[in-house]
Amino acid sequence: MNSYDYVIIGNSAAGIGCVEGIRKVDETGSIAIVSYEDIHAYSRCMVTHYISGHIDEKKMYFRKENFYEEWNVTPYLGRRAKRINRSTKVVRLDNGEELGYHKLLLATGASPAPYDVAGNTLEGVYFLRTADDSRAVLQDVKKGGKAIILGGGLVGMKAADALNEQGMDVTIAIASSQLLSQTMDRYGAELIRNAVESNGIHVLTDSPVKEILGDEHVTGIEFENGTIIPADLVILAKGVRPNTILAKTCGLAIDYGILVDEFMKTSDDNIYAAGDVAEALDLIRGGKVVHAIWPNALEQGRVAGMNMAGANITYGGGIGMNSAEFFGVAAISMGLCRTRDEKGMEVLVCKNGEKGTYRKIVLQNNIIVGAVCIGDVECAGVFNGLILRRTDVSKIKDILLRDDFDYAKLVGAGLVE
Repeated sequence: MNSYDYVIIGNSAAGIGCVEGIRKVDETGSIAIVSYEDIHAYSRCMVTHYISGHIDEKKMYFRKENFYEEWNVTPYLGRRAKRINRSTKVVRLDNGEELGYHKLLLATGASPAPYDVAGNTLEGVYFLRTADDSRAVLQDVKKGGKAIILGGGLVGMKAADALNEQGMDVTIAIASSQLLSQTMDRYGAELIRNAVESNGIHVLTDSPVKEILGDEHVTGIEFENGTIIPADLVILAKGVRPNTILAKTCGLAIDYGILVDEFMKTSDDNIYAAGDVAEALDLIRGGKVVHAIWPNALEQGRVAGMNMAGANITYGGGIGMNSAEFFGVAAISMGLCRTRDEKGMEVLVCKNGEKGTYRKIVLQNNIIVGAVCIGDVECAGVFNGLILRRTDVSKIKDILLRDDFDYAKLVGAGLVE
């Protein structure tokens, strides 16, 4: 059995952030990374760019190809962690190999949420989460073919964009009444829908699916209202769920995700968790939430790694944030920005129909708790900083949405140095 000072299960943002956090404190301790995917650390945010043909597979890597050697890490790629024995501090892999650990990080990420409808296992029906998923989708991509995306969140929207660029006739179908229902208010969603539809993608709202049609390979979708639409390819994009099975089977405390404290430590003092699997502090709501976004995963992994190596730093909390560009229209949402989140809040709005721009600020007791920027996103970074610092903006509330608002205005108001 090989033993290591640190074992990390997961090879994406949180896992790599953990390596870099460990090395800030411990330059020589032994580190092993375990991943069921036999591929270098890559960004899942880039899989749709790979499908569109804009990048090759190696361009999905977010660290140099010699990362493991340079940071003195032993990778166990293509190996799935099957069991954790907390009493002996051993991780058992799917090939029977065992790894001892002093400190362990669970950065097991999330998997696509199940889509419970008849026909969901037909050939030509795909989830889109991993590099393998994207390779499989590319096998069915054909110019002039018909693709249906079931889901109007960020993954579904980016998949629609990628398949449209490959020359497919694309339809987005969702059961809800708007696109991006989990991350965007209705007005912002309509602006994005206009951009999507103006580029030839069809959008069907309020359209729950009855069945995915086909014998062996998908041929179409039947909706609850009886409408049938032909399809050569279907993407199931209903969101993700944390991969908590390892934590659950070894007895760690779990709610929706793996519960962690401000040090990213689980209910076991020798095991930490970070990224899409971790239920950590939400900066705005104050409770614990799973924020399945890249920047939070990196930061959580970094904090966990430093603490695993003996530091004593806290994770300040994260916020939900999504950023994307749809057919040239940039869109960013952060914090509490959906219509249903705004009860009892002060809402500032600036719309420009001619330019197709939209900015909204949501305030609670003069502190920004949410923002939307569409078309004009230059101030998004400033808004994000104000949210994270919990800054009282009463002095500058009347200029927050002005076209000339920028970081310099914060300096002028004495809010930052």
